[in-house]
Amino acid sequence: MVPFAIHVDSNRTWGGGQEQSLGLALALAERGETVHFIVQQGSALAARLPATGLSFDDMSLRGARGILSYRRLVRRLRDLGPEIVHVHEAASGHLVAQAVGRLRRKGGSQQRLRLVVTRRTVFHADSMPSLPIYASLSDRVICVSEAVRACFPPAPNLRERLVVIPDFVDCKHFDPAAVSVERCDERPTMVSIGRLTKEKGHRVLLDALPMVLPEAPEARLVICAQGPEEERLRRQAESLGVAGAVEFAGFVLDVRPYLASADVFVMPSLSEGLGVAALEAMAMGKPVVATDAGGLPESVIHQETGLIVAAGRAEALAEAAISLLQHPAWARQMGEAGRARALAHYDRPRIVDRIVALYHEVLGGG
Repeated sequence: MVPFAIHVDSNRTWGGGQEQSLGLALALAERGETVHFIVQQGSALAARLPATGLSFDDMSLRGARGILSYRRLVRRLRDLGPEIVHVHEAASGHLVAQAVGRLRRKGGSQQRLRLVVTRRTVFHADSMPSLPIYASLSDRVICVSEAVRACFPPAPNLRERLVVIPDFVDCKHFDPAAVSVERCDERPTMVSIGRLTKEKGHRVLLDALPMVLPEAPEARLVICAQGPEEERLRRQAESLGVAGAVEFAGFVLDVRPYLASADVFVMPSLSEGLGVAALEAMAMGKPVVATDAGGLPESVIHQETGLIVAAGRAEALAEAAISLLQHPAWARQMGEAGRARALAHYDRPRIVDRIVALYHEVLGGG
């Protein structure tokens, strides 16, 4: 039996973290478990939850408005009576931790309540005012990579609570055999997926394109994403003279057809916790060019499932992409190895089992 967990996710926008929190909740519901969400009012996740059939509350969880929701949060946790509260992002962590602490102090059955927090991004401890929630208030902190765990200071009361459990990919959903795509042309295609923010490194990727095209004149780059950097990136493509080779596909709900049509997947991140988009590409049997940012070298194995290059180096990105575009048999071999690695290490049922085992452990059952 899976302990009853309430999942808290206060992100306003949709991203990899929300894919993970919702995917975990749905996996638990598929096993017949009770699942409840508390999400940010007006968020993308709040908009999607009604269609899933999962129960949820939406309220302000961030900043000053979050403080005003504190009493409501405490009441909902008390009334729902979970064994675990699992926070999936840092912004609401302190507020939720305070609510859990208050309920624990009331004693009775609520004294058993446990707090689990997932950390998905690399950070500098000095710049993270919410670090005390990890140090003193949480029972376990799930780090999605060793790179994330390494960000935490070596305090004994903190380090013993850290556990590495990577994010997952649904290999049944991301299955090349299940996606039928007829390519309208034979142009070599590079695909990149990731919200258009500075840390995702798309500026560097566009800088690499003028070096790729002389070696692969018919190549094109498809970027499946949206975000605050979009207009700047469009202007950059124009100024570099490569706009004709770049397609900005915008936000794509189902990226599988794009991945299926790709010859190479490129993840040019400057900062990355693990890189779920890279896992999705691997599950689809695609070779990955990724940077050495954060946990990417843990998910993408250099010269086995893809090529790892230095973050921020356009020349290195270009060289790696050219190598794979010009050696399709090698690229296919890497793609096959990537699919095998995704199944062996990151498939959703495996990761969900590990999280459930962690729930039991913090409750004293493991």
